[in-house]
Amino acid sequence: MELYDLIEKAKTSKQQAQSRLVNLFWDDVKRYIYSLVKDENNAEELTIETFTKVLQKLNLYNIDFDFKTWILSIAHNTCIDFLRKNNKILSNFSTDNYHDIKDSDPSPEQLFINKQNVETVQKMLNKLPEKYSILIQLRYLDEKKLNEIVNDTGLTLANVKVSLMRAKKLLFEMKNQNL
Repeated sequence: MELYDLIEKAKTSKQQAQSRLVNLFWDDVKRYIYSLVKDENNAEELTIETFTKVLQKLNLYNIDFDFKTWILSIAHNTCIDFLRKNNKILSNFSTDNYHDIKDSDPSPEQLFINKQNVETVQKMLNKLPEKYSILIQLRYLDEKKLNEIVNDTGLTLANVKVSLMRAKKLLFEMKNQNL
């Protein structure tokens, strides 16, 4: 199947076409992202985030431009956002304030907030279709790598990637509805 036909089918939310598209460019995108962030786990997460954006913005793709270049520009921008966010976090930490560092035990207020956050996430996971909640559980709560999830579930790597993207999108939509 020609790339253009695959893109057109993926635009219509055909899962098989989307999976093939993700599989076709996954290694190139992950390799590019890894070259920027130099961390395997972050590279994997940012690759998933990139393909989530690619599938969401597929209707904006202009066929006059190279598709791989378009995907890599989305990957690049995703990495820039990630690096800015992390650099901001690091730059807010001043080495002059070591004397201000307090006990590492969380305060009662922080424990309460953490408990509420966990309960909120659990409620959202319970609202997801079971196949998505299982994948989110394995990936983010059990901290398993994609290959381990493939072995545990019997799903293909492409199916795991696309399903995780869809699950994250649903969680994001649920979160926005509650705001």
